[in-house]
Amino acid sequence: MSFKDRLRDEIEFRGLLVKEVSSAVGISNSTFLSYIDARGVLPNVETAVKIANYLGVSVEYLVESNTKDIKKSDEQLSPNARKLITIFKNLSEYDQNVILSLANILENKQSR
Repeated sequence: MSFKDRLRDEIEFRGLLVKEVSSAVGISNSTFLSYIDARGVLPNVETAVKIANYLGVSVEYLVESNTKDIKKSDEQLSPNARKLITIFKNLSEYDQNVILSLANILENKQSR
């Protein structure tokens, strides 16, 4: 996965708007868009650090093509796991408990 893909995924995962992130890190919206569109421009180190800090991830995570040596955290979850978390966060407490019960059933079934 490339820098632009990871950056785009992080913005989407966190439910942010591009203009929010660009404003927070102090760059123009068009400059920020150049990082995530087909051009795939890489920011300078200072800007990359600001972006990573704002998103709560490491710069290494955003730029590395192989993350096996980076500390485990939610930034390394598979796309399906991240999607599940995003959906889960938007459910009612009751529905979250239903999902957790189902997950426990599936986990127990798998361990047999």
